[in-house]
Amino acid sequence: MTSDQKAQPGNSASYFPYIARKSQIRIMRSVFEAVSAGRHVVLESPTGSGKTVSVLSALMECRGDRKILYLTRTNSQQKQVMKELRMISVKSPVFGIAIQGRNNSCLLAGEDEEMKTGTPEELSSYCSFLKERTKSETEGCRYYYGLMNSDSAELAGWMKRRMPDSEELVKECAVLRVCPYELSKSLLSDADVVTAPYIYFFDPFIRRRLLDWMATPIEKLIVVLDEAHNLPDYLREIESVKFSIKAAKGMVKEAEEYGDPEVTPGTSIRDVSETVESIITGMAKDFILDEDGLVPETEFETRLMEEMGISSRSFALMISVLTMQGEFVRDMKLKNGRLPRSYIHSFGDFMRFWIEAEPQHYVKLVNGGENPSIEAYCMDPSIAAAPLLDTYASVHMSGTMGRLEDYRILLNLPEDSVTAVIPSDFPPENRKIIYVEDVTTRYEIISKDAGMIASISERIVDICMAARRNTIVFLTSYSLLDSLLSLGIEKRLGTNVLVEEKGMGQPELMEKVDSFKRTKGAVFLSVIGGRISEGLDFPDESLEMVVIVGIPYPRPTAKQRALVNYYDILYKKGWDYAVRNPAVRRLMQASGRMIRSERDRGIAVVLDKRLANFREVNAEPVVDAPAAVAAFFAEPGGGELASAGREGNGSLNK
Repeated sequence: MTSDQKAQPGNSASYFPYIARKSQIRIMRSVFEAVSAGRHVVLESPTGSGKTVSVLSALMECRGDRKILYLTRTNSQQKQVMKELRMISVKSPVFGIAIQGRNNSCLLAGEDEEMKTGTPEELSSYCSFLKERTKSETEGCRYYYGLMNSDSAELAGWMKRRMPDSEELVKECAVLRVCPYELSKSLLSDADVVTAPYIYFFDPFIRRRLLDWMATPIEKLIVVLDEAHNLPDYLREIESVKFSIKAAKGMVKEAEEYGDPEVTPGTSIRDVSETVESIITGMAKDFILDEDGLVPETEFETRLMEEMGISSRSFALMISVLTMQGEFVRDMKLKNGRLPRSYIHSFGDFMRFWIEAEPQHYVKLVNGGENPSIEAYCMDPSIAAAPLLDTYASVHMSGTMGRLEDYRILLNLPEDSVTAVIPSDFPPENRKIIYVEDVTTRYEIISKDAGMIASISERIVDICMAARRNTIVFLTSYSLLDSLLSLGIEKRLGTNVLVEEKGMGQPELMEKVDSFKRTKGAVFLSVIGGRISEGLDFPDESLEMVVIVGIPYPRPTAKQRALVNYYDILYKKGWDYAVRNPAVRRLMQASGRMIRSERDRGIAVVLDKRLANFREVNAEPVVDAPAAVAAFFAEPGGGELASAGREGNGSLNK
């Protein structure tokens, strides 16, 4: 920073460890001023603008005796937080801890497949059980025993000097044979900054424990939400509940192993589970049109009572008996050294939630697929977001937030919340977005025009050949990807082609991503809205072009239609909130993968004429996309598109 920059309040000169760009100074000042006044902040700044370090520096300057909880969606985002805290600590003292759930940081869970799938409550109970019985390496948990018999001062010193991310901590603790989860937990009260997954704040059970471990009341907490554009969907999911046919079958297994008592006269748990499975199967046939279907408000419990021949009073008694038997199953499993999971107990909890779910905020669905289920789906993210209003302040940030006021309304943040859009410092000519006007992936047209998919395949091949740069092709669905593969697009693109397959595991996907980054002129066929289009870095020449095939509208499911209707009733903006805004965010996320620094250059090509309806994307129509792409890469510095590639007299949306 210059001396002038240091003199201005809110620049966070005491903590910011780099030479600040203009956008970073604006971010720091906006956050500093808002949080100093105890106000919430909704902030948009492009990918690569340095939001993480800027926000952390500003908060460290204005936090006083408060603590910072930095919430992320992915481990890679957590890594970035710890990296920046290490840089900040060189300039000013700061101690930060990265914490993950037990299923990621428990060394025993890494050795046990069942534990990897445990819920926070199940793993917490199991961990407490093992800790109480830990007397040696062979009794209880050997890693907890190792921690209890280690040099705690030496471990704490290493944590404070190194500030490892969660992966580094797990690796080091595996070598030392000590528990990384308990080690982190023991030092949380000393931390200025804690970075954790979203669930650590929004799950009530975990939040209460986290605040205890941090030794801070919620009123003295400043919460940062990274990639906040994902938060509304996440909050809807965390407030929703499901019960599936597989879970019903799990009830039968528990009844066989731990007893099958009557829950009403003449009706056992096995009878209940078989009836539940039959009803879910029947409702799937009756209500599903595509992948899900709306269910009348009391349909499930009415069918269950009718088939079992019981009254509503007996129904309530049955739920209580199921819950008690489920508690017995969990206790028995725990005593036998197993994860305390009970599907019988889960069904009792589910039924209570299902019956009490308020119709104005929840919609009831039946879902299809290999494991049909019923679901009480929460349409209102502000229900789960409510604890944010109890904090001192919160900072919601993303590179693709969209309409900031819409986001504030969705989460019911106070009207005096600060909204700020900070533009990029990067040369605007380094990124172009273009689209063609004679192609669409609209279902009504593709279904009638058999040649449209073949035409799309031709366009993709021609564009990739014109650039011969590392390119990701984002499709709007796996079915469209499969259609292109069946036409032989993989062979036509050449040898350096990678494909994201549906259901691919994270290690296999990351191996392909690493291979893509190392290969010149590679093409990656992927699906928009997934793991590749968000949260991964492709610096320098590892990604120079993105081709987006279609407009990534959410699928028109029953759940989606319910959301549109819900926001229409509340705000008269159902289409905007539930369809248009998510599509814009996905478009901007995908095109933002290319630019991570002032040196990066790239072009995004959208193969769908409907992009003309999205003026905020700031895209230019072209007649000849391959020519426009070639012209962009031929010009040093990535200047204006060559006239040969342009439509008429220039661009739209200016």
